[in-house]
Amino acid sequence: MLPVFRKTLLASAALLALASTVPAPASAAPVGNLSRVGSQPGAVELGTDRGVTVRVELLRPDVFRIWAGPAGKLSGSGDKAAPIVLKTDYPAPEFTLADQGDHQLIRTSALTLRVYKKPLRFALYQADNATLVWQEQQPLELSAEGSFQTLSTGAAEHFFGGGQQNGAFDFKGKSLEVSYSGGWEEGDRPSPAPFYMSSRGYGVLRNTWSNGSYDFRSDEFITASHREHRFDAYYFAGGSIQSVLAAYTELTGRAALLPRWAYEYGDADCYNDQDNARKPGTVPRGWRDGPSGSTPDVVESVAAQYRAHDMPGGWILPNDGYGCGYTDLPKVVEGLKKHGFRTGLWTENGVDKIKWEVGSAGTRAQKLDVAWTGQGYQFALDANQAAAQGILDNSDARPFLWTVMGWAGMQRYAVTWTGDQSGSWDYIRWHIPTLIGSGLSGQAYATGDVDGIFGGSPETFTRDLQWKAFTPVLMGMSGWSKAERKHPWWFDEPYRSINRDYLKLKMRLMPYMYTYARQAEQSGAPIVRGLMWDHPNDPHANDESHKYQFFLGRDFLVAPVYRSQAASKGWRNNVYLPQGRWIDYWDGRVVDAGAAGQLLDYPVTLERLPVLVRAGAIIPMYPSALYDGQVAKDVLTLDIYPHGDSSFMLYEDDGETRRYQQGAHSSQEISVRAPTGQAGDIAVDIGAVRGEYAGQEARRALRLQLHTRAKPRAVALDGAALAERATLEQFEQGGAGWIYDAAAKFGTVLVKTAPRDIRQAARLALHIDAGAALAQTPAFGRAPDPGNAVSADSLMVLGRPAEEPGHPLENAFDDKPDTWFRTVRDQSIKTGAHEFSLALGERRMVGGFEIAPRNDQHWKSGQVRDFEVYLADRNGEWGAPVHSGRLALSQGKQKVEFAPHAGSLLRFRVLSTQEQAEDEAVQDPMVTASSGNPNEAAGAKPARAFNAFLPAQVNPVSISEFRVLEAPLPTRPARQLYLSDAAPDAASNSAGPVARDQAGGAGAKGRPLQMNGLKFRKGSAWRP
Repeated sequence: MLPVFRKTLLASAALLALASTVPAPASAAPVGNLSRVGSQPGAVELGTDRGVTVRVELLRPDVFRIWAGPAGKLSGSGDKAAPIVLKTDYPAPEFTLADQGDHQLIRTSALTLRVYKKPLRFALYQADNATLVWQEQQPLELSAEGSFQTLSTGAAEHFFGGGQQNGAFDFKGKSLEVSYSGGWEEGDRPSPAPFYMSSRGYGVLRNTWSNGSYDFRSDEFITASHREHRFDAYYFAGGSIQSVLAAYTELTGRAALLPRWAYEYGDADCYNDQDNARKPGTVPRGWRDGPSGSTPDVVESVAAQYRAHDMPGGWILPNDGYGCGYTDLPKVVEGLKKHGFRTGLWTENGVDKIKWEVGSAGTRAQKLDVAWTGQGYQFALDANQAAAQGILDNSDARPFLWTVMGWAGMQRYAVTWTGDQSGSWDYIRWHIPTLIGSGLSGQAYATGDVDGIFGGSPETFTRDLQWKAFTPVLMGMSGWSKAERKHPWWFDEPYRSINRDYLKLKMRLMPYMYTYARQAEQSGAPIVRGLMWDHPNDPHANDESHKYQFFLGRDFLVAPVYRSQAASKGWRNNVYLPQGRWIDYWDGRVVDAGAAGQLLDYPVTLERLPVLVRAGAIIPMYPSALYDGQVAKDVLTLDIYPHGDSSFMLYEDDGETRRYQQGAHSSQEISVRAPTGQAGDIAVDIGAVRGEYAGQEARRALRLQLHTRAKPRAVALDGAALAERATLEQFEQGGAGWIYDAAAKFGTVLVKTAPRDIRQAARLALHIDAGAALAQTPAFGRAPDPGNAVSADSLMVLGRPAEEPGHPLENAFDDKPDTWFRTVRDQSIKTGAHEFSLALGERRMVGGFEIAPRNDQHWKSGQVRDFEVYLADRNGEWGAPVHSGRLALSQGKQKVEFAPHAGSLLRFRVLSTQEQAEDEAVQDPMVTASSGNPNEAAGAKPARAFNAFLPAQVNPVSISEFRVLEAPLPTRPARQLYLSDAAPDAASNSAGPVARDQAGGAGAKGRPLQMNGLKFRKGSAWRP
């Protein structure tokens, strides 16, 4: 079997390139032909005729390692304190090794690995030895500077992983870079990992600290490269992404269960800086940290304000800032504890004091910033291991760490947070796929600061907090934004109340979240999920068609709002529902999605986030509280959406210590049996609690909310009828009983019991006539056409001309024709063209603009005539204008459209005004050339004089309205082009003619394309 030559892909139609995105060193060479074979328990030793040693280690029936090195030597990854691979005590699985002529065959109960001899190549099959998983298209290649593996792929295959890759989770058709990018915006990589997994049910971990790149652009092959003189990879062949992620996180460590308070809102700033003396200009006007300017101020200035505003919150970092330090730490810990807060520390230079900070002062969290982990890679993993060990060694608490840099294995130590950004609508948007993708790399705890640390607004803060309340961890960091403090109680109404409601809901949903967190610890399963996890058969399961929504566990579908109310006109468009029945969490509307899924437009008010619940869901809830431990957990609420047979296994422990690891925890199964799509009897079985832990409630009352849309004729608990209450007031004030609330979400049965022994199982029976009509719910409507103007609150002024006092540029974008933007009328200094530049909030396809003059009797004054429009992604790198033109003199609004161009920044230049329009009938007397020259072209403008030593004069400008017009993005999928199939810019260049699908240059014609030892079947080349 001969290897298939690679293809060279075209990233841009104007770009000529030969190799894939990873450059290989000139000495890269295949490993050679198989020359020797030997086996031992759990391993097969291979050698080649080029002196390369290859070892195949079998860790489990579905996990193996390929480890190769030149000169007969195998070298390790160079781990220091914290290794990438944590688990090394696998019992050797049974396997067989057989010579099949052209290949050796290694078989376990779960897989078959073929080792072809000439040249040595690997091919992975399922256990049947017939179903191909992948095969090497070319042999492994090693050099002094890099190692390469090229595997087969298909058009329908998708790839996940790579650690925390900001803004993405699917890398089909992309190049996945595995390196620290040095930034924290969309496209950056704060915590990368040399791991990927395929939708075909396999995964690969490269056991290395070196930078790498995985090229997933082709539909025929993928190439994975790392810059090191060795090859060391673990392969997971479980057959599904669930089994792959479970095996990967077993090998590298799983995200451990956090203390319950860690799932509450966290707060950070520096309070030891002489009341903001060290950070002038970065706090809102009038804000004071407190009277002393030292760390204890945080107790009254911040913690007490949470409780005064009835606001939930669980932990505070009071020293978050460079050089901040702390004062009276034990006093701070005790003071925060009185308000229900745990104390953590921002760690700048190491953990040399952690024994005292944790063991004596009582801190319980560590945030490791770039001042300590800035080298990334091994350095970051070692730093987090040291911080975690400091908590383990000096308390019985569970480590709770945050890190901004990581590598494979970081999930076992810390929350991976995306870095320091500015709050904006775009910030919300790209964080959604970031969290999904992080989870698919085992990073179950990943997030960004609520509303960033810079900038932000009341609306972006609330919208960001809303969706993050449905994720495991969240934190706000103040002290860097002059516009806002990042406390949820800081904002005026209605924002404060909305923030409170969502944080209180997060507190109530704690048993649901905590149960999924336990599952993450046991199996590596993400808590924040994409379609691919629980809906693998959905037509969009693996792609990014619906990347801006997610699932919390299996049951909640959340569609974050990343447009302002003004921009969205009160709609969140294109919420996608996979197959099944879904219920609106807020009002109970029911939607049935078919096999193709269903899109809906969701009407949103400021207080409403699109949240839908899977039919059949069982959602356990605790009583309302501001922090863990404030209120006894002696009432368990079950929010039930009956639909067929369903169940939920509730997990609980003390929420604080590590005793759960020795068995101090409990489980309780709740199951429901109900008809589907019609009325009928419903049975709820609440199992006895199994297991025990310190602080466990011995007796608990039950409250159930069953969304039936039909009234029962009777409700019984353990066979005994419960009393029906006539009013909600009677229900709340009375003992055990039930009521049907027809107004609650189109019909909800409320049930409550007296406190009962948790070791006693219970059965609730709702007797509902099978012929009863279910209350009908209205359908979701369609959002009105919002137009194509970019909303004003998405724009930010980057550059502005000299403005007339009282007439700033923002007046042109405020949708108020009576307010104008005007340039300064003082023309004593000639500045030439007027221009302004805008940030568009995100990268957009811009296809025009609308402009209107002032709207009074002097509407002719200051009208724009000649103009230029530029688009770019970096300020100052404008290039040529994308459109130039001339406006007519008009009293009304004018619309200019042009071919759409992409960019995140726009620059508008005014070259002349209507007052400067030339009078074609008047000849400049200073010009002697006669316009009546018979040789002059017909229709030529008369010549005019100008002073070349002065900039061109442009009269003052007045604009009442200016709107940027956005063109719709193409809906077709991205298209891959081979360079040789696209028309090049030129058939030849100064170096010689361009050759297609063959090597170029004298004497090379007809030879296959080859670079750095790698062969290509398609591509373009030239050779001087």
